[in-house]
Amino acid sequence: MKYLQTKALVLRSRPFAEMDRLLTLLTWDEGKISAKAPGARRVKSKLAAAVEVFTCGSFLLYRGRTIFTVSQAQVEVSFREQMVHVENYARGQYFAELTERLIPEGEPNPGVFEHLLAAWSSLQEWQGDRELLTRFFELRLLLLLGFQPHCENCLFCGDLQGPFYWSAAAGGLFCERCRPARQPGVSLSRGSHAILRAMQRVSLREMKNLRAPQGQQRELADFIRQFIQYWTETGSLKSLAFMREHGDP
Repeated sequence: MKYLQTKALVLRSRPFAEMDRLLTLLTWDEGKISAKAPGARRVKSKLAAAVEVFTCGSFLLYRGRTIFTVSQAQVEVSFREQMVHVENYARGQYFAELTERLIPEGEPNPGVFEHLLAAWSSLQEWQGDRELLTRFFELRLLLLLGFQPHCENCLFCGDLQGPFYWSAAAGGLFCERCRPARQPGVSLSRGSHAILRAMQRVSLREMKNLRAPQGQQRELADFIRQFIQYWTETGSLKSLAFMREHGDP
């Protein structure tokens, strides 16, 4: 079919040609796609509001040879107002860029769509720990894309007691007895291990009840980000550096 009617999240929107915008969309039906929005930079463009980052909209897209073209677009939910706060903007941008880097082109994944939508939505009135919200987003995104690190027990013997060490190359945690000579790993505190296990089980709403001291925040951030770098080869993210400037470990 030449036309695709779908719901989409705008992951990226940048100037293109004289008055157009080039979009990276996460669609419900086709996964991640690229699309051109003709004339969207004009002051009176009917597309302008719907093609901004942090927008969930209904899109009618024309399927070209190499790229889609936006024929119609209507805003369903815009999160731009809550992104005025710099910390919300930094996290929201990081969620979008990480999703864009990790999800493959043209493969529908409704779970990832709903996960990002819920994360953006939660930022405005989040009463819990924002650093743990970010760790939850990262960890659940990995799970939805099949990259889940092994956090429950020792990779090799199944020990639940610890103490535990971790290695991105090993894919998760291992105990003192099974600690490989060539991969000595990094020590993980019992508190951080408990939070990792909890994050694998709880919903986004239940995350509001979790708290962690600064030392555990640093451990969790190092563990998850090094895992992401090793297994997904995402490279550096501009939004990650910006987010770290505004309070993330």
